[in-house]
Amino acid sequence: MKTITNVEQLKNLQLAPCVVALGTFDGVHLGHCDVINTAKSYAQSHNLELMVFTFSNHPLSEIKGALVPPLLLDNKNKEKVLENLGVDILLNIPFTEELSQLSGLNFLKFLSINNVRAIVVGANYSYGHMGRGDVHSLQTDGPKFGFEVLVRKLIKLNGAVVSSTNIRNIINEGNVEMAAMMLGRVYSIQGIVVHGDERGRSIGFPTANINLAKSKFVLPASGVYAGKVVVGDKVYIALLNVGNNPTFDKKELNLEAHLLNFKGDLYGEEISVEFYYRVRDEIKFNDIEELKAQIMKDKEEIEGLF
Repeated sequence: MKTITNVEQLKNLQLAPCVVALGTFDGVHLGHCDVINTAKSYAQSHNLELMVFTFSNHPLSEIKGALVPPLLLDNKNKEKVLENLGVDILLNIPFTEELSQLSGLNFLKFLSINNVRAIVVGANYSYGHMGRGDVHSLQTDGPKFGFEVLVRKLIKLNGAVVSSTNIRNIINEGNVEMAAMMLGRVYSIQGIVVHGDERGRSIGFPTANINLAKSKFVLPASGVYAGKVVVGDKVYIALLNVGNNPTFDKKELNLEAHLLNFKGDLYGEEISVEFYYRVRDEIKFNDIEELKAQIMKDKEEIEGLF
């Protein structure tokens, strides 16, 4: 996959004729994948390359920064997912003030001079200054630039539209299983392992800790989850706790991952934490023995789930 991260790079490139999938693609969820796979099929049947045109930052960061939503995917992992989908060219550029002022027609002109032959979008796609362009104007104006325009219906799952906003809300509620269905993959967050209070180690359940107060990702509701932790090329089943550990009256929000069948420490390592199932709410225990007994039950349940 050829990755282009700024407009200046395009000045020195002559792109092959292509079909482009347009969108924010901030979650690369089932709806996004439908748009991209439709473009892929078109590319294969018309002997074109498949391009995805998206932004490395959320457009709201230039329009109304306070409303920028937390991440479902960072750029590094978004690029991995798109490459696995068979994308030939990824245009993943910053959304800037200059781009925000570009009219809809000038945006289409920009696509035409970069060898785009067809465009695929979702039914809620908007473009151009203030998002004034929509699928109707795209279908009207696209052919003027020689584009065939394909518009995909929004996908629904259990009666709910598959959208990044809905997925964020579902994760916030702790329903990581439904989130996985909408994403088409298990939801995961990445972070650097930091030193904690080492209480887990002292009671026989050492944990790798991530400080969630600094995380840019969507956070699941406080509670205990069954999951996996990816360290380099190794994967471990894990008992995950999201919360502030009320038994010890902690204030900061943390993710504590107890990796099954793992020995050693991961301080300073970047890990990826995957959330498969919600096991229970976070509970304040009366004493450490009660906490240890519950962790043992959780551990047995999680081993059974996997």
